[in-house]
Amino acid sequence: MNQSTLAELIRRYKSGQATESEKQKLEEFWQKATNDSTYIDNLSEPEKEAVRKKMYFAISQQAGFGKERRSVRMLQPVLYKMAAAFIVVALAFAWYLNFSGGMHEISTHYGERLTVILPDESSVVLNGNSTLKYSKGWSEDQPREVWIDGEGFFEVQHTRNHQKFIVHTGEGLNVEVMGTKFNVKSREYGAEVLLTEGKVKLNVQDKHEEPVYLNPGELATLREKLLSKRIVEDKRYTSWIERKLVFDQTPLKELAQTLEDTYGLQIHFEHEALKERALSGEISSATADDILFAIGETFNIKVTRDGNAVTFSSKE
Repeated sequence: MNQSTLAELIRRYKSGQATESEKQKLEEFWQKATNDSTYIDNLSEPEKEAVRKKMYFAISQQAGFGKERRSVRMLQPVLYKMAAAFIVVALAFAWYLNFSGGMHEISTHYGERLTVILPDESSVVLNGNSTLKYSKGWSEDQPREVWIDGEGFFEVQHTRNHQKFIVHTGEGLNVEVMGTKFNVKSREYGAEVLLTEGKVKLNVQDKHEEPVYLNPGELATLREKLLSKRIVEDKRYTSWIERKLVFDQTPLKELAQTLEDTYGLQIHFEHEALKERALSGEISSATADDILFAIGETFNIKVTRDGNAVTFSSKE
């Protein structure tokens, strides 16, 4: 696991946003660190001892072991082993704090859309419930990197020195471009990239496979580390920028997922069969209520809203 991935997992865990699979990854990292002494092998013996003592003191104080001398003596071997692993986590946290301190972080509320101008004059339109992060200072000899959680439409400016532009998602999908237009969605259940102009290269972090290249009109989808692509109608995936939603035999359950992701609504279906009813056409997405009204009229179903809780039910 590289530092950027670890830092992102730590950030999500600290903010309460980590999924069960992300918590499992952190647990696996901790277990590996606990069983692997190579993290401090490059230190001299005096340095190792000094670090162990500091970590031992911090851990023992946090765990409340300082109240009983005899207990401390008995637990010293265990705590020293914990200290060796704790070095890695402490360094990761220190790196993360330094990393985040030099970052811009911009977030949107549910239902909000926001245009962000990056240091190179590239632009990103953020959809609702989305977060974009990027370094405060971009140098000409380093790749331009951004991190996204949610959904955004990118218009990337080409630079004279052909500087790379890389978008990272929480699922480990990396999108590398030089000058192009594309939509990126990164949600808890997976990630997708729709290219409208130019060309991009995709790779999945920690997977040693050939990269996937997209041409305009192609959609790449990442689910459970499996990356696939297909040709689609791009308006269906980018119409949200114009405050519209375009559908082509789209099942209602898919639209419900959009309402949950972007507007924070919790959708309940009175009957399972309603989930599979399909919609083709276009509706306004100015507000969540506009969409709910259109759904009710188009599908001839009853839509009941109580705060963020919405129920779809048959009129019969």
